[in-house]
Formats: sequence, C-alpha cells, structure tokens
Amino acid sequence: MPRIFVVDDDPFILQLITGYLKKEQYEVISFPHGGELIGEVRSKKPDCLILDIMMPGVDGLTLLTELRTFTEIPIIMVSARGEEIDRLNGLELGCNDFLSKPFNPRELVARVKSMLRLINSSRVLSSSEARETEPDLPKEGAYFSVGNVQISEAFRRVDVRGQEVGLTGREYELLLFLSQHLDRPFSREQLIQQVWNYDFYGEVRVVDDLVKRLRKKLVQVQATLSIDTVWGFGYKAAVHVR
Repeated sequence: MPRIFVVDDDPFILQLITGYLKKEQYEVISFPHGGELIGEVRSKKPDCLILDIMMPGVDGLTLLTELRTFTEIPIIMVSARGEEIDRLNGLELGCNDFLSKPFNPRELVARVKSMLRLINSSRVLSSSEARETEPDLPKEGAYFSVGNVQISEAFRRVDVRGQEVGLTGREYELLLFLSQHLDRPFSREQLIQQVWNYDFYGEVRVVDDLVKRLRKKLVQVQATLSIDTVWGFGYKAAVHVR
C-alpha cells in the first residue's frame, strides 16, 4: 500500500485530502505543520508527499530544499496564494507538481496516481536492466568521456576532472541518455519514454525540474558538457569549450 504524507496547517484541507486519498486505499499520514516532517520522511520513507507552502514556523519551500538533499520522492506542492512566483520557486527547488488552492481533490488524487505510476515504472525498469546487464558489466574503472565529463556505467558515477558529481538516480539516468545521444534533441515526452520507458500523458514538468538541477550541478564543477534547451521542442546534450 503506497504511503502518502500530507502537510497542511488548515485542518479542513488536511482532512479533505486525507479522506480522498484513503478512499483510494493509500496509507495516509498527516501533519499540521512541518516540524517533524524531515525526521519522519527519513524513517518512514513515504512514496509521495503533498506539501503546503504557507505554514507557520518552517514554510514549505524551506522544507522542500532540505528534502531534496536526501530524497527523490515525488512532491506535490499546494499554495493558497496561487502566485506564479510560488510555482516557479517550487519547481526550481525540486517539487514535481504544483496546485493552487482551492483545487479539486479528485485532480490532486489523479496527480498523485500519475506520479506513483511514473516512479514505479522507473524502478521496475532499472531493476530489469540491472539483471539483464549484470553478466556484461564493464571492467572496474571503465568509463566514457564527453568533454571533460567522465561517466562510469559500471558504478553509475559521474566525474569532472577527478571530482565526483553527486547526482540522484534520475539525474544520472537522464545525463547518461543525453550524453549517449550527443547533440540530438529530444522532447520531454520522448525523454520520459526513452529514459524510463513510460508513456506519460500528464504533466511533463518533472523533466524540466531534472534539467534545472543537472545544469546547476554541471556548472558548479565547470563541466564542458551542458544540457541545452531546444526552444519549442525539448533538450539536448552538447559540449561547449569554456
């Protein structure tokens, strides 16, 4: 049974969301504030998190920033203000989706289902690929280079000038795929299908989020490999001499 965390300081909203999710047979744990959230996420490892932005004490964006230092769980943020800056800040910091209050609870449940299908498909595919390729793993230390970026498929590791780049699983998979198809543009839908083998017809902003995080990490280590935007279409990997 998937475990969903819901964090909102409005008792009515908290009860409403909890009730709709429980009807779908999800295990729901609710929090009236974010004070204990980080520790509970670490210990109970939810499958999805619904997080309010405007809360007393620690706000949702601060919690999101800390969560993204150690977990990739799907996070849907909600905001009573509905301002564009809230949505942009949330996506930039790593949330997967965003809803403005008031919202239709059924829409929220549908988005939770979509997020869980996407992440579960990715896990199944990764496990299957690992079993298929295990006998043919490259020798220890084997890697291929793209610009000054070195990628080890054996250890799922990325290095730039001897410095390891700390990537999440999905960030690594996206970087690996684009690097193997250098200069070839892909749409967001193609990336979701090609990288994680999932036909996803809902929100595709998860790709935008991954690209933003990848770009930031590559810039920090002065990588010559970059993820470029192909305006009106999607993204591609390219090498730029700095």
